[in-house]
Amino acid sequence: MAVKAPNIMSPLNDKPPLIGDVTNLIALAHGFTLGWVSPSLEYLLSNDTHLAGGPMTVEETSWLGSSLCIGGMIGVTVYGSLADRIGKRRALQCIAIPHVAFWLFVIFGRNVIQLCIGRVLAGVAGGGIIRIVPLFVADIADPRIRGMLGSLLPVCFNLGTVLAFILGTLVPFATFPLVVLALPALFTLAIIFLPETPACLLRAYRNEKAEQSLMFYRGVRGHFDKSDTFRNEFQQLKDMIEREKTAPDAALSWNDFATKPARRGLAMGMLLMLLTQCSGTLALITYASSIFEMAGTPSTTGPHSVLPAALSSIILATVQLLGTILSLALVDRIGRKILLIVSCLGVAIGYLTLAGYVQFLLPSVSSSPNLPTGIVQFLPICSLSISILLASVGLLTVPFVVMAEVLPAKIRNIGSTICMTIVALSAFFVLKLFPVLLDTVGLAGTMAGLSMCLSIDALIETPSVSHIYFKLHYGFSLTLSI
Repeated sequence: MAVKAPNIMSPLNDKPPLIGDVTNLIALAHGFTLGWVSPSLEYLLSNDTHLAGGPMTVEETSWLGSSLCIGGMIGVTVYGSLADRIGKRRALQCIAIPHVAFWLFVIFGRNVIQLCIGRVLAGVAGGGIIRIVPLFVADIADPRIRGMLGSLLPVCFNLGTVLAFILGTLVPFATFPLVVLALPALFTLAIIFLPETPACLLRAYRNEKAEQSLMFYRGVRGHFDKSDTFRNEFQQLKDMIEREKTAPDAALSWNDFATKPARRGLAMGMLLMLLTQCSGTLALITYASSIFEMAGTPSTTGPHSVLPAALSSIILATVQLLGTILSLALVDRIGRKILLIVSCLGVAIGYLTLAGYVQFLLPSVSSSPNLPTGIVQFLPICSLSISILLASVGLLTVPFVVMAEVLPAKIRNIGSTICMTIVALSAFFVLKLFPVLLDTVGLAGTMAGLSMCLSIDALIETPSVSHIYFKLHYGFSLTLSI
C-alpha cells in the first residue's frame, strides 16, 4: 500500500511509513462513516425507504447527522483512559468494535433510533481514532518522518469521505456497509501483527520486549544489525521513561488553571475550537446532496442542469481533501493570523454568494428555462468549493496548531481534552440545527447567517485571539487592523 520514500530513512528503517498506513486504515474507514449520511439521505427521505416509520422527518434527519458528535465526546475520554490501562496497540484494536457495530446497525436497523445509536457508536470510534492514532504514530515513528505520518490522519478522514460519496452513487443503500466492512476487518488483521509500542513496554518494566519492539519498528533484523543510532535512540527512550517514573508527583490542581498563561491559553483554545465549527463545513459535507438540491441542482442531470447533486457533492469533498493537503504546506509558511482572516472572510463571501444566488437568481433560472443560465448554474458548486477550500487551509487547520502552542505544558493534556469537547459540542449543535434552519429559514437564510457569523469572527474574534497569542508568546500586545 505504501511507497517507500528514498532519502528519508535508512534501509533498515523502512517500516514506519507502511505501519503508518496500517494505523490510518481505521481513519480511512471512519471517513466513510463521515461521508455516509449525504448519499444515504436521498434514500432515507424517499418513499422507498426500508424504515418502519417511513421517510425521515426533518427532526429525525437532524438527529441522524448530529448523533455522531455525542459518541465523539465519549470516545475521546474513554480511549484516552483505555490506552493508559491496556496500551496503545490494544486500544487501537478496540476502536474497530464500535466502528463495525455502526455498520451492523445500518445493515439490520429498521428505524431511525437504531441508526442514531449506530451513529453514536461511530462517533465513539472517531473519538478513539483522534485520541489514539496520533499517540501510537508518535511512539513508533522515526523522528524524521513523525510529522509526515501524523499529518496523514485528516487526509485519510477526507479521502474516506470522498470515496463514500463516490460509493454512495454506485451501490444501493444496503450494499454500502457490506463493502466498507472490509476496511475495519483488514485493519484488525493487520494490527494483530504489530507489537506494543516501546514506550508502553518500558513503562510496564518490560525492557527486553521494548527493545525488540523498537527493533521491529526500525527494521532491525537482529542484534548484530543494531547501529549506534539505534542504541542511542533506545537509551534516550529508556532515560525519558525513567525520568517519568522518578519525577515527583505533579498532580494538577485548580491553581494550575488559575495562572494568567493557563487562563489565556485555555480561553484562546476554546475560542478557536468554536471558530472551526462556525465555518459550518462539517454540516456542508454531512448534508451536501440536500444542500445542492435546494440550490436548484437536481439529483440527476436534466435539460436545465449542469451537474447532478451527487456529482457536485463529490467535487465538494474532493476540494476539501485537496485543501487539507494544501494546508500542510501553508500552515508553517504563512502567518497564522493572515490564514485565519483570509479564511474567515473568504468563506463568508462564498456563503453570501450562494445565499444571493438562491434568493435572487434561482427563481429566474427555474421560471425561465430558455434563459442561457449554464454558467450561472455553476455558482452553487463554485461558491461552496471555494469556501470549503479556504476553510480547509485556515479555519479547519490553524486553530489546532495554535491550540497546541498556547496551552501551558502542565495543563496541555487536560486543556486539549476540554478544547476537543468544545469541538464535539459545537459540532453537535451545528449539525442538529442545520436541517432545522434549512426547513424554517431556507438555504439562503441559513448561508447568510453563517456568513454573518464568520464576518464577525474575522473582525472581532480573530484579532482577540491574535492579541492573546502574542501576549503569551512574546509578552506584548498586538493591535490588528484590517
